Amino acid sequence: MQSFVRRTAIGWMVAAALFGQTLAALAEETPVRVAYFLADSMLPALYAQDKGYFSEAGLDVEFVAVQTGPAVVSAVASGEADIGYAAPVPPINGRLNGVPVKMFLQLSQELAPDKTYTWLVASKASGIADLAGVKGKKIGFNANGGLCELMWRDHLASVGLTIDDVVPVVLPFPEQEAALQQGNLDATCTINPFHVSMLGNAELGVTMLATGTLADLSQPLMNDALFATDDWLAANGETATTVARVMDKARKELLSDRAALSGAAEKYMELAPEAAASFVLPIVNESMLITPADVQRILDAMVKTGLNPGPLNGADFVYELKY
Repeated sequence: MQSFVRRTAIGWMVAAALFGQTLAALAEETPVRVAYFLADSMLPALYAQDKGYFSEAGLDVEFVAVQTGPAVVSAVASGEADIGYAAPVPPINGRLNGVPVKMFLQLSQELAPDKTYTWLVASKASGIADLAGVKGKKIGFNANGGLCELMWRDHLASVGLTIDDVVPVVLPFPEQEAALQQGNLDATCTINPFHVSMLGNAELGVTMLATGTLADLSQPLMNDALFATDDWLAANGETATTVARVMDKARKELLSDRAALSGAAEKYMELAPEAAASFVLPIVNESMLITPADVQRILDAMVKTGLNPGPLNGADFVYELKY
């Protein structure tokens, strides 16, 4: 009896020690809040979270969903999030307007002719047959001063039009398909997974007007970024590096495993199996590091299309990370 009690006591002590170690490990995880909106290039981050890769790396990551890039900037500026995900233009505009944020990681790029991941489309009901046909029509983008507005401005210029020749309508990506179908929009800028849904909508019958953020994509163009405030980056450089390493692991895993990528596209992008089977990540460069030159191309396009009077310097918007 004494032997049984002794063994039981030892068992409880071992269990208590293991439980204490687990609590200690959890307590050591660094909390990181990430503000984002649903987009194809966020899939590796959501996959990594579900697989427990952030936790394994010592990070307690919480994803905070919003609808637009400017809303992400606001979440980071207010302290509701530590890291933000958006196209480059919103954090650029944020910094220009006094929000001290810098970009430290790019998740996707575009390169013509076959690696473009943004689209301008028109509904069948609009009667628009080509890009020049949008003159006088209602065109959509998800946020004022975002990458989609830059895309519209640049492609309109390629056919001799300006933003003053159309009627801009700002709508979040998830609401655009219904707006096209109801006639509240004639054409819009879209990304995946929303583009795939539009293509599969026979009643909508979209016409492709242009693809790629800029009309000239002969060189890779960064399409989005993770960013944070100057103060957070100064105090949490190692955490930013850890995020990069986890993202790198998840990207490589998905790129090397077609079944895992298709399954993730079904789960996180809510694509139908047939669409998920052909889903691709919007990746041109293996490296996610950002240089001032990467940002300069976006800045030059903003000045060229009238989004900003300039001059602008890429180095002012980048926190150069190493991982």
